[in-house]
Amino acid sequence: MTKTTTPEDLITSDHEFMMRNIRHGALAPKAAGDRWQAVQAVAAEMDRLSDLYYQRAEAFEDIRADAVAANARAADSGKAAPAGTGAKVMDAELAVAGTLAAYKAALPRLAAARKAYDALFADRAFITEYRDALSSEFVKRHESAVKAFRELDSQVPALAELYGLLGDFTLNGLLGDTVREIEFNGSTLANGGTFTGSGVKSWDAPKLSEAMSTVRGYVLNGDPVYGGTLLAEDLDAIAAALPGLAEQRYDEWQEELANNAPMRMVGGSPWRI
Repeated sequence: MTKTTTPEDLITSDHEFMMRNIRHGALAPKAAGDRWQAVQAVAAEMDRLSDLYYQRAEAFEDIRADAVAANARAADSGKAAPAGTGAKVMDAELAVAGTLAAYKAALPRLAAARKAYDALFADRAFITEYRDALSSEFVKRHESAVKAFRELDSQVPALAELYGLLGDFTLNGLLGDTVREIEFNGSTLANGGTFTGSGVKSWDAPKLSEAMSTVRGYVLNGDPVYGGTLLAEDLDAIAAALPGLAEQRYDEWQEELANNAPMRMVGGSPWRI
């Protein structure tokens, strides 16, 4: 028996990628949204046709089964099958075939819509407009993030000291007797460290200080590319800065080699470690 082709057999992972992979964000020029909607319109139509195909395929099987049963009864009785029995089967079969054909015809339309969408990201005018919007937003958010982090960074050490004293005075001092009367794991508590995490789970935790140091290295990174500030500059300014930056990256790479920790080039880019 010949295997029936279904929409599921026709669609590939490439088609799924075309439907689902979105390349633009909220700051993109309107053309991106318009062309993405065109892709989604085809995808929605394909979803509709796929659902319709399976509905019609199921209906066809039911109609065909009824027709087979009617012809079997007619053969037993020696009478003709009810008029129109074969026509109903043929109509149902053609409905299935037509729906599948419509689905198949949508595949090149999907590819064309996706190609038009992707073409935007090779269009210099589109990229320039998009980059301008991204640059402006990045600068604004960068300033906000740096300001907020500096404020947080300045408060954490004080909070760590205050927390340690507050916990000690409260749980080990004023409420020390209460704490030492509490049963815990078969014995009484020695101090309030059970509640405060013994200096490892709150404001006075060394790991918090280490984490802040790590974050500080990223948020307050003075490197013009790692920090992102150069990327938001005028293209001529960036182009002028790149040769000197390349020398800097080379020196960094040599230093890494000297320390037996070679630079790992990401995506073939000479600007990132």
